[in-house]
Amino acid sequence: MANIRIENLFKDYKVGIQFVKALQGIDLVIEESAFMSVAGPSGSGKTTLLNIIGCLDKPTSGRVLFGDTDIVPLSDNKLTLFRNHNIGFIFQDFNLIPVLTVYENVEFALAINPFIKEKHSILIDRILEMVGILDLKKRFPSELSGGQKQRVAIARALVKNPSLVLADEPTANLDSENAKNIMEIMRKMNKELHTSFLFSTHDKLVMDYAEKIIYLHDGKIDGSKKA
Repeated sequence: MANIRIENLFKDYKVGIQFVKALQGIDLVIEESAFMSVAGPSGSGKTTLLNIIGCLDKPTSGRVLFGDTDIVPLSDNKLTLFRNHNIGFIFQDFNLIPVLTVYENVEFALAINPFIKEKHSILIDRILEMVGILDLKKRFPSELSGGQKQRVAIARALVKNPSLVLADEPTANLDSENAKNIMEIMRKMNKELHTSFLFSTHDKLVMDYAEKIIYLHDGKIDGSKKA
């Protein structure tokens, strides 16, 4: 997929009788195969921005273009289909389904995949091997360490070959060694699969790995930095 362009993006929330200006005129380009981070203090608009790019929320105004497709005017049903086919998510609390095995958690992302079910195993085993947990595919989340759970989350996000992966504080619940291992895995996936990654983070480690950092403050871009 071509570059992702965010143009003059605004997002207001109504809290009681007051409006909160979460995003105020954001302009941003996410290039193909990007490995970039959005940084800023709590309340700066990082998660709001990721939610809009990820088709989980809609802006008050502005455009979000994936190539030539502006996702803002799409209906909820079309947004869901677009998200399922084009975007993967990695969450800080992993969001694994406890009653499903590693294999089944990853397979869950292929629920709308047009491939026949027999081909799922090929895709799942391949991605589990790439993130180094193929031998754990029959285990349940309760039997995994934090680092292993995050590897499952990465595999689930990547198994459908999305053009973009959004990672909200992906190292927040990991110790420093596991955090570094997870960043190395995602960097490898970025290079091998040409998948774009956009992180929301406070973690200096994540920012050190990012090729570009966008700083947000009070809903506005407050500078950027290239590696």
